[in-house]
Amino acid sequence: MADPQSGGRRLSIDYDLMYELARHVWHLRDEMDIESQSKRTFARSDIGNRKQTTEALTDFYGDWRKSFQQAWQVFTDLGNLLDEIGKNFYDADAGTASSAAQQAASLHRAQAESDRKAYEQRMDAKRKKVQADDIRMRYAAQETRLKQQEAELAKKRAALEKKQEALEKRQQELDEKNKALEKEQEPLRKRQEELQERQQALWRTQLEERTRQDAAQKAEQDALDAKFKALDEEQEPLRQRQEELQEKQQALWREEADLRKKQEAAFLAQQAVLQREQDSYDAKQSALQKKQQALWAERNALLRKNGVTQGELDAWQKKQDALTAEQDALWKQEGEPLQKKWDALEESQREQAKAFEPLERRQRELDSEQQAILKDQEPLEKRQAELLGEQKALWKEHDAERKKLAEGQEKEQELLNSERDDLSRDQDGFQPRREDLQKQQEDLWKEQPALDQERENLDKADEDLRKRSDELKQSKADDLEEMQKEKPWTPDSGRPDPLYQRRGQDRNPEAPPPDAPKSFRQTTENGTTEVTYKLDQNGEVELDKDGNPIETTTTVTNSKNGMVYSETYRKLPGDGDSVTTTRTADGTVTKVYMDADSEGGAPGESMRYVTDEKGRPLQMWSKMPDGEWGLVWQWEDTPSGQEDVANGVGRPPAYLTVEKPLVDGGGSPADAPSSPRTTTELPGGNTRTDYTLPDGSVLKVVTTETTRYVADGNNEIQEIWYKNRNGTWYLKESITQHTRYGDEPPLGRLGGT
Repeated sequence: MADPQSGGRRLSIDYDLMYELARHVWHLRDEMDIESQSKRTFARSDIGNRKQTTEALTDFYGDWRKSFQQAWQVFTDLGNLLDEIGKNFYDADAGTASSAAQQAASLHRAQAESDRKAYEQRMDAKRKKVQADDIRMRYAAQETRLKQQEAELAKKRAALEKKQEALEKRQQELDEKNKALEKEQEPLRKRQEELQERQQALWRTQLEERTRQDAAQKAEQDALDAKFKALDEEQEPLRQRQEELQEKQQALWREEADLRKKQEAAFLAQQAVLQREQDSYDAKQSALQKKQQALWAERNALLRKNGVTQGELDAWQKKQDALTAEQDALWKQEGEPLQKKWDALEESQREQAKAFEPLERRQRELDSEQQAILKDQEPLEKRQAELLGEQKALWKEHDAERKKLAEGQEKEQELLNSERDDLSRDQDGFQPRREDLQKQQEDLWKEQPALDQERENLDKADEDLRKRSDELKQSKADDLEEMQKEKPWTPDSGRPDPLYQRRGQDRNPEAPPPDAPKSFRQTTENGTTEVTYKLDQNGEVELDKDGNPIETTTTVTNSKNGMVYSETYRKLPGDGDSVTTTRTADGTVTKVYMDADSEGGAPGESMRYVTDEKGRPLQMWSKMPDGEWGLVWQWEDTPSGQEDVANGVGRPPAYLTVEKPLVDGGGSPADAPSSPRTTTELPGGNTRTDYTLPDGSVLKVVTTETTRYVADGNNEIQEIWYKNRNGTWYLKESITQHTRYGDEPPLGRLGGT
């Protein structure tokens, strides 16, 4: 049981004694109960005929039985109290022993795992060393060949350097000959430098003379330009008058064009009307003319006829008179009025011509003003012609001065050119020696490319060899790195153990340490403490993401009286979340859910929920990061307490109690996230997605801005999710937390309550 050095022996004796006392008291109670159940009668034959004595004895016996019944209850309560106190002491001591055992088991597992890891690391290091030696041996032959090739290239490069040194020595000798030749040519170079200096001086003198000449000519030109400018200023008023006159002329032409256009439009309109009337009249006149021709033809036919009668002639004359009357009527009704209209149109056109007379007068005035301007311009034009003559004379004079200066400068330049020719003839005497030295230099230059090509070939071979060496080193390094990256060898690796693959046997074999225990058992004179872990389907301890057992059960058994205390600690998916199930000595089961960072609560707030075995809430505690645990709610066997429980007060959130939700945090089926789906947009920006699961069932998910409802094919809500402040979703309610009464589901239906 508990460690004797921590005072556990005293507590063990106390609750063992209380346990035994409770049972002794219950035994005495049962003995008294048997005695009190016996019935006695007091017959007169036994005690005499006195009635009072019989009644007194009967009353006394009744009182005695009643006192025994009262004592039975007292002994029962005393035994219960001793039993309860003993079990409470035991639970307290067992809880302490459980924590100590868990720590001891954890340390034992940690030490075993550490020993196992150290062993595996040592063995892996030995295997990696063997593998590294194999890799180095595999590359040793290639490295030797590369070193031999490097030595051969070094010999070739040494021979090449000797050739290069000989060539450089010849170059030095040639350079000395060139220096000697240059020394002999030194006087000629000095003469050449003197000629260059004189040439530069001549060019400067010529430039100064041309500059002075240009300055003088510019002054004369500036004076003449000033006269031109003065004349231009005198002509400015005339130019302004001319511009104003041109503006008036343009305005007059625009008025004349507008008037002519207007008159022409009116004339054409009237002419078009008269022309239509004229065409109508001409058509009628033409018709009458055709009738006249027909009558004349008829008359000629009568005259040619033999035996024509006077009656026929009179009849023809009547037709002629009728046609003449019709022609006269057409003339009077249409022809004569139309002729008057044409005459009126011609008269109107003559009258319109008079409208141009004011414009013609203004044109004559403008012409007169133009003549006046031309007259005023004549003296200025005369002066301008005189200035142009002066300009031409000045240009001619300047050209003559420039020509004279150029001729003088050419003579000086010819003298220098003559001296330069003499110098060139003297320099030509050294030309054969220069050419011979140049030929020797070219021969050296021709030999140098061959050496350069040989060096380039060596460099290329060197580079190729270096590349192969680098590739070999890289390949070797890659093999070593790949070998180091390989997972440690295990018997399940499917390949031979490197320690025995080449050498046949490990020279320093080491036995592996035992595996980390799957349980821990500690036995003392007071009892047994056992720590067990939940195993996976392979029979191994099931671990969380940090490598710690996901579920630990500690059982403390009293060897003297058989009392048992057990505690099961299970880690939940959330960081720091857990559930601890405690079964005390009297068989009571409680669960404590630890919510390290409560979803939907204040930032950093921790919650602790205490429930019974069936999940009915008992207590709820709260703690802020910088505070202590405080009791928020406690169940009471009252109507208000039962109402609190019915309303979900104190109940742990579903993400602590539901091991496997129907959907994941994104709202997709947890077991089949890629199931076929159909999404429908709902009012208010909400959505509904129907999933068809692999078994053919339907899962419906309705998501609003803050809430997500998960329902089955009958629209019965199975889960309710809430949206957290950071945008993630957490499971708040699950149908597994509720008991169903009647037909209505506990969490309601989609589209209803």
